[in-house]
Amino acid sequence: FPFYNNKDIKLLFKNLENGESKDVDVAMFVGGCVRNYLQSKKIGDIDMATIFTPDELKKKLKYSKFKIIDTGLEHGSVTIVSDNNKFELTTLRKDIKTDGRHAEIKTIDDWKEDSKRRDFTINAIYLSKKGKIFDPQQGVSDLKNNIVKFIGDPQTRIEEDFLRIIRFIRFTIQYKSPIEYSTVQAIKLNLNGVKALSKERVL
Repeated sequence: FPFYNNKDIKLLFKNLENGESKDVDVAMFVGGCVRNYLQSKKIGDIDMATIFTPDELKKKLKYSKFKIIDTGLEHGSVTIVSDNNKFELTTLRKDIKTDGRHAEIKTIDDWKEDSKRRDFTINAIYLSKKGKIFDPQQGVSDLKNNIVKFIGDPQTRIEEDFLRIIRFIRFTIQYKSPIEYSTVQAIKLNLNGVKALSKERVL
């Protein structure tokens, strides 16, 4: 059955939706789990985006079976753990200021706006708890064609976070993707930025 029918996931959504409008998506799956689901591949890590801040998540899950671990509060991220599963939840956000390594963020409740700050179109495909796709950057089409493409201008996206150069190379190899000339040029112009990254991030 689809991974989102897992008992823990259903229970997590029940806790998150408690007291909220039924018309609102409080959280959606995003990233690798969605890519793998669409390509019928094995799903490992489960990442989700949510309208709730880490503090709101803690209140929502205070009396539940889920434990919350602070893993990246500066990015609006927490890890939610149950007996058998763990989920990475990150608040919808907009990057206000970046320096090639760190981002100053603003939490938002706009899914399309959140998609614009992500790196590649194939990483901006959202999947609801019922299996409905939200694809504001046309990532599904790129995934079907094994195309790894930056969202917006490659030069701008790389300057926001130089780690994206390494991520681009990794995904391009993984999907055997063709590469646009403008992307090659943007990577060449920014290669020195990789030196500024910590060894842990590069690894």
